[in-house]
Amino acid sequence: MKRHLIITGLVVAASSLPVKAIAATFSQLVVYGDSLSDLGRAAAATGGAAPPYSNVVGGGRFSNGPIWVEYLAASLGIPANGNPATNRITNFAVGGATTGTANTIQNLIVTPIIPALNGIQQQITNDNAVRDRDALYIIWGGANDYLGNVTTDPAIPVGNLFADINTLIDRGARNILVPNLSDLGALPSTRNLGTTAIGLSSLTAAHNAGLATTIANLKLAKPTVNLNLLDVNGLFNRIVTNPSSFEFTDVTTQCLTTTVCANPNANLFWDDIHPTTEGHRLIGELAFNTVSPTAVPEPIAILGSLMAGSAAIAFKRKLKAANVDRHDI
Repeated sequence: MKRHLIITGLVVAASSLPVKAIAATFSQLVVYGDSLSDLGRAAAATGGAAPPYSNVVGGGRFSNGPIWVEYLAASLGIPANGNPATNRITNFAVGGATTGTANTIQNLIVTPIIPALNGIQQQITNDNAVRDRDALYIIWGGANDYLGNVTTDPAIPVGNLFADINTLIDRGARNILVPNLSDLGALPSTRNLGTTAIGLSSLTAAHNAGLATTIANLKLAKPTVNLNLLDVNGLFNRIVTNPSSFEFTDVTTQCLTTTVCANPNANLFWDDIHPTTEGHRLIGELAFNTVSPTAVPEPIAILGSLMAGSAAIAFKRKLKAANVDRHDI
């Protein structure tokens, strides 16, 4: 859904990100995913149409400043900047990507089909250059499969992610991080949609349970691979349960409407789907602690343990999410 926005700039320079006093343990970050990890590819492909505020706020990101992979890179001491000679984030993520080959932003465009607006499977299939055993590979997807009405069977997105992880392992990847999904029924765009919100929450739970089982099984089958699940769902649940401990005052509504809220850093959500840069910072902190468990985190980064228990959910059972609105992540 398109909006005409009247807003003022709130860009935070990537160079201002805090850097932990540790040596980088990875040569680079290689990222596949959707708008939660997109550093500007959708904006470039659509001439700034997606996100609609890309030319005013966020520098092409689906947020109001740096996103989680940039915070993670800074914490690991990995350069992340606009200089091709020194930048060490190789990012294929693009807004609208599903875990398969579809991209939900394409549905908003009559002509032409834009090749850069692809799915995660295409991102990995088309990536013929990266063969770096010392890199940290990141795959985050699934939200568009459900929000975009592509599927109501969690086995399909989880199966796609399973195939993608195996592709990377076959290419020599030895460090892989796979985030799960925050509650898709609790977004500003969905939380008041009644049965639709309930259906999306059920899909989220089934997806995350299936992904946890998949990661656990792969860890057993591939013991030489450092494969980690990033529990974004658990993090967001803790934030929503106790916002003040994370210095948020609003965890249910979006900061950006036709104007920008007075204090974006006090909001968990920037627009009706995506976190503010402060929300992204917390995801980055959790990611840092997940891939570098021996590092000493800042106090705000102590965010608890990874998801456990729900892996036994029968995620292959098809769930019905009635009348799910289309959104692009």
